[in-house]
Amino acid sequence: MAGSIFDAIVIGLGAHGSAAAFALAGRGLSVLGLEAEVRGHELGSSGGRSRMIRRAYFEDPGYLPLLTAAWEGWDALGAAAGETFVEVTGGLYAGLADSDVFRGSEASARLQALPHEVLNGAEIRRRWPVFTVGDDVGGLYDPGAGMIRPERAIAAQLRLAETAGADLRFGERAVEWRPGPGGDLEVETDMGVHRARHLVIAAGAWTGSFVPDLALPLEVERVPVFWFEPTVPIAEIEVGRLPVWIIETTTDGAFYGFPHDPEAGLKVARHYSGDVIDPEVVDRAQRLADVDRVRTFCRQFFPAADGRLAGSQVCLYTNTPDRHFVLDVHPKVAGVAYASACSGHGFKFAPVIGAILADLALTGATRHPIDQFRANRFVTGPVAPGS
Repeated sequence: MAGSIFDAIVIGLGAHGSAAAFALAGRGLSVLGLEAEVRGHELGSSGGRSRMIRRAYFEDPGYLPLLTAAWEGWDALGAAAGETFVEVTGGLYAGLADSDVFRGSEASARLQALPHEVLNGAEIRRRWPVFTVGDDVGGLYDPGAGMIRPERAIAAQLRLAETAGADLRFGERAVEWRPGPGGDLEVETDMGVHRARHLVIAAGAWTGSFVPDLALPLEVERVPVFWFEPTVPIAEIEVGRLPVWIIETTTDGAFYGFPHDPEAGLKVARHYSGDVIDPEVVDRAQRLADVDRVRTFCRQFFPAADGRLAGSQVCLYTNTPDRHFVLDVHPKVAGVAYASACSGHGFKFAPVIGAILADLALTGATRHPIDQFRANRFVTGPVAPGS
């Protein structure tokens, strides 16, 4: 419907956009959510049946306050939805002694005084014989880690946003936004023009096209994910026995996986593929080279997943050069906030990022510490305050 007027508009209704729509509607605002694809689609960054959530965070200590808020947010979302979203499995993060995954996870656990165990290769193999790591590998075991079913979590955020009064429209593609008359913002879609005082851009791999003037250094990666039939009894790899895991190799980066999914199999993927693409032209076909890459890893470190290929999916990572998030306001247009470039590790933060986006769009500021995630770290020369 052309000419609709709202307090806030959200572009993109994946993990972070649905969280922002829920946060804004929960504050009593009239909210329009726009999603180009059908409800529950898996063409962006939020599908794949499982996402890891962990506190021993090797990426950077700056995430720790947001992690705490995210865990609280998942609990709050569960209370509101009448569901439990975090399924505790424990987590194993392994590699050589100087690897980012092992060294960074151990440092993070110590910094937070988290319950954890440091294991050598022999102990890893003893506890979980499905891992065939060498004696030169060490691991950090994080008993509190777990996984979240992304499709179910996003569905809950959408449902709660609608219960709070949000108007969510699927199959309506935002084309562009611009400052409008009287301080309003206009969002043009393929079905009309809508107006609001506040705008959240949570378009994932398509974020760059909505803020081209900011020249953000974003790269979109095509990341194939696979499910394999196991070669061992299910009892050895089911939830409650097998943790979520990340193993960093010396030759081909880090791989990750989850306990057995009865409906899909054993999920294994490489964390970052190096396959930079245009999000408008994504090859979603199964590639033999991609399968072989993951099988090569499995045969060396996780042969339990070297069974028949049961399924695959393509996920999109939107990366920055430093592989950290971008959370910010538009430096020249008041009322516009955006989040993207979560670089393949952003889903677990959805509830708090939704709250941050609501804060930024409404007031230009947030109580959460996000300075290291602002876009001005990519800019040389003077920038506008708060950019």
